[in-house]
Amino acid sequence: MSVGSSFVIRSIRPVLLSYVYPEGEELVWVAGTIHSWDAALVEVTLNDGTTGIGEAGAGIMAALAVPGLVAAYRPYAEGQSFEDPLDVGDHLRAYTAFWSRGGIASGVAGALEIAALDAVAKREGVPAYELLGGRKRDLIEAYASGGLGSTFDHVDAWAQAQVRAGFKTVKFRAMSDPATTVQLIEYLAPRLPRDVRFVLDVVQASASHPWSVDDAIAVGRVAEKFGARWYEEPCFATDVAGYTRTNAALSIPVSGIESSGTFEEFATLINARGVDLAQPDVTFLGGYRNFQRVADLARDKGVACVPHVWGSGVTFSANLHAALAHEHVELFEYCTLPNPLREEVLVEPIKLENGFIHAPETPGLGVVVDAQIEARFAFSTKGGHVIK
Repeated sequence: MSVGSSFVIRSIRPVLLSYVYPEGEELVWVAGTIHSWDAALVEVTLNDGTTGIGEAGAGIMAALAVPGLVAAYRPYAEGQSFEDPLDVGDHLRAYTAFWSRGGIASGVAGALEIAALDAVAKREGVPAYELLGGRKRDLIEAYASGGLGSTFDHVDAWAQAQVRAGFKTVKFRAMSDPATTVQLIEYLAPRLPRDVRFVLDVVQASASHPWSVDDAIAVGRVAEKFGARWYEEPCFATDVAGYTRTNAALSIPVSGIESSGTFEEFATLINARGVDLAQPDVTFLGGYRNFQRVADLARDKGVACVPHVWGSGVTFSANLHAALAHEHVELFEYCTLPNPLREEVLVEPIKLENGFIHAPETPGLGVVVDAQIEARFAFSTKGGHVIK
């Protein structure tokens, strides 16, 4: 961190955006219909007028909760001086521990830290990863994430499009029940080229109606038989014992838990040997310092670390800079579902070649959210990601 990285936060404000899908183009999957893609952003303005943008990842489902949390953090952020942008999250957690331990509150604290880093890096004229310890690689492998669909053919069509785009790993979502999910694997896996691998995401054991651990293991064995690269979130988010049992039963890595909002949650899961692949998201986890703590622990425990990335271009860029700056992170999630809020807030277009993303060079996070963007993507209350 350079000597010029100290700063004072003048003001903070929430910025809610939506991309509403045209009628007939909504994202349909077994857990419901996504009518709009929401983004819950936070803008930080420094005393010199420099602004930065962060995102609370859980805002895709609960954007309306974010403005109130920003207001609650305001007394602990505005007027506060910092020597390092990475101190922001710890500072906010220390002063608000009565109500901010985890969940979307942690995500909003992280959004403020992300925005502060963006602002300071722009002020210094360097990409954000330079303030995170420097870029560790010029390229990072990306895997295609999406795989939503209510029919096997729909999921297969998406997967084949990703193969044509050059991805060597594709991730698709489970069906609502174990038996149909087994059928999906048996249908889809043989259709992939031999040099392309797949990941099965069970979405917290199929979200609102969790499977039993026995069912999770049974489906995992089928994924294992077909050579899955890993098996994602086969148990409910709080079921550490279920993760430990499932991981012990399978030879392929079990991964999770993307929505965890604290370092302590990841430490509990990793130390229990519940996962062989940790999936922190800087926009859920409370900022960069917590991301680095999780990646460090994963490295020390022999656990892989692959960030979860599912949001606007702010989330994409925030996690990309985190990944590029940590030597243990060698793979990156690239959601390829249609979402203009991803590409159109990026200053520098995503450069993807042969399944690898090039490191961006734009100062800060390389994102812009101006009055034009706010007007074009005015927030809608259609619902965002609502799981049925």
